[in-house]
Amino acid sequence: MGLLEESLIGLVRRSALWKPGTPAVAACSGGADSLALTDVMAKAAEADDVQVIVAHVQHHLRGEEAEADAAFVADYARERGLEFYRADVEPAELADAEGLSLEDAARRLRYEALEACRSKYDASGIFLAHHRDDQAETVLLNLLRGAGTRGLRGMLAVSGYLARPFLEISRKDTELYCEEEGLAYRTDSTNSDETLKRNWIRRQLLPLLETQNPQIKKHLAQLADVAAEDEAYLERQALRYLNAYGRDVFGTYDVGVGSDFEVLPLALKRSIIRVMVRRVGGGELSYDHVKKILELIARGTSGKALDVPGHVRLIYLNGRLMAGKNERSREEERAAKLAKKEQQRNASQS
Repeated sequence: MGLLEESLIGLVRRSALWKPGTPAVAACSGGADSLALTDVMAKAAEADDVQVIVAHVQHHLRGEEAEADAAFVADYARERGLEFYRADVEPAELADAEGLSLEDAARRLRYEALEACRSKYDASGIFLAHHRDDQAETVLLNLLRGAGTRGLRGMLAVSGYLARPFLEISRKDTELYCEEEGLAYRTDSTNSDETLKRNWIRRQLLPLLETQNPQIKKHLAQLADVAAEDEAYLERQALRYLNAYGRDVFGTYDVGVGSDFEVLPLALKRSIIRVMVRRVGGGELSYDHVKKILELIARGTSGKALDVPGHVRLIYLNGRLMAGKNERSREEERAAKLAKKEQQRNASQS
């Protein structure tokens, strides 16, 4: 066994979601990264009694090329005696229906399809081939979107049922593995499309940054690692506060934000608010959202409310902050009230 092969197998085995005797899903597009991961998992599985399910998601966005990718992965699985799982999704329909970008719609459907596969086989996890180069791109992508510390975490090595054992290695490592093992792989033609922001980062921004810092990818990945640890610590502290001062009442969560909250470090206050909103099903908050919520608390005017992403409404009331789902925005409610008043006025005049 070569050093690279041994090293990659070790990364898979050290993942918390690799469990001997339990099936595991390998998400495989047919590219060098996912093919290397799938091949490594298959080798580790022989000794660990793990059934590897090779899952491929057909997004139907690249015509015959995409169908050829699916056939390629199916052939690879069959030749090695691995279980093959194919899922067909239609991101264009979801993008139109919900106003999402095609990339976001494809990502959501891909993860839903992979989770369906994991659930079907009762697998321990879904193994993804994201590596250090992907991590650097993700950190920069999140920065361009205006993300805060949470966005700087990039992708986590383990998140729920998702495992990313290759975050420590580079794209070149996976290509070298394929070369050493004689594995042919597919190349997505859209990888050169620089209208897609991730591709522009990979092909333009990162090479430019490397002229100033040849280790920029490594440093961005290290930044993600530090940010992940810092965020995890803050969230643990936030949960301790919420458990001590919060309560869940029929789907609405409220927490004390009086004198004990006031003396907390600002970083912890922000984390408490973010965790609280996620707890009731809200979306990720921007810097401005958190700032407005803190201002709402600081003003201390009972009955004042604020809507945030994920159809969540926060209301300050007598030293407590309440958060709960609200399907209609305040603008929609105001419009409904005005319409009702107009109907009443018209009725009184008739």
